[in-house]
Formats: sequence, structure tokens, C-alpha cells
Amino acid sequence: MTTIADVVDGMHAALLGRTDADQRVAIPGDLPTQQNQQPILKLRVLAENKQSTGRGSIGFLTLVTIRLLGEVSEPVDPDDDILVSTVQASLLALKDQAERAVINSYPLFAIVQQLVSVQTQFAFTANAQHLSGIQSDYTFEIFQTADDFAPLEADPITELQAGDPLHPGLGLHLP
Repeated sequence: MTTIADVVDGMHAALLGRTDADQRVAIPGDLPTQQNQQPILKLRVLAENKQSTGRGSIGFLTLVTIRLLGEVSEPVDPDDDILVSTVQASLLALKDQAERAVINSYPLFAIVQQLVSVQTQFAFTANAQHLSGIQSDYTFEIFQTADDFAPLEADPITELQAGDPLHPGLGLHLP
């Protein structure tokens, strides 16, 4: 039984300590950061798409997309034309490290069928800091069966109270 949380946890574990972000891998991935916290990676679930495997049984081929946000920064120096390429090189290195960490994670690939795709976009800004970022969407395929949708554990119903909107005036005691 594999859940989206399992895939996120597996990707998180794959990234910890294996990139320039070191232990700075945040879940959920929308946490605000400060300049002294970079480089940093942030994860969040972006999408889920279930496709039935057929009639007569409970089974889904599920695509889970996890967004990985990466940020690096350097102080702006108007006299340093090379700094922009240094920030870009740092960002590309962080992206490559993250891809290697995820793709080479045996525990992660023990719970997913495959990594379907990785799509990355880049962003660069410069104010008082050169801030660069990546947004990589990792789409994993998992298979979900009836076990993934089994009823949740709950306390048994032993009494219906009087004034129940469905059964007004009833006060039944169940064995």
C-alpha cells in the first residue's frame, strides 16, 4: 500500500544531505525563507491523477506530481559580471544534485512503479541579492489497490441519541 505521503517522505529522505541544501529540505514547500538559509529545497504535492485499471475490481494507476522548489542566492555586486553566471552555476548544480538524489534513491523506487517525468523551469532576479530558483515537477506512478481504500478504523456505533435528525424520537441501544 503506497500513499502520496509515502512518496513525499521517500523523496524528502532521498534529498536530505545529498545536495548543497544539506538538511534544508522543507515540507510543505511554501515555507518562507531568509537569505542566510539558502541554498534550500522545498517539497509539496502538486497534483494527483487516478486512472481505473478496469471494471469489477478496485485498482488505480495513480500519477503523483511533487513540486521541488530550489533557491540559491548571492549578494549583488555591480562590478562583478561573473556573479550572475556563478549564481546560475550554483542553481544548475543544485538541480543536478537533486535529480541524482531522487533518481538514485532505492527506498523511493521500492514504493513507486516509475518516475514518469521531470519538468524543470528556471527563474532569476536581482535586487539587493541575486536570487535564482528552480521549479521541478517530478511525476511518479504508483499502483493503488483495494487495500489503499479499505475502511478506516472507527469506534463501533452503540447508541443512537433521541432527536437524531434521521430518526427523531428514537433512542436505540445496539448490541
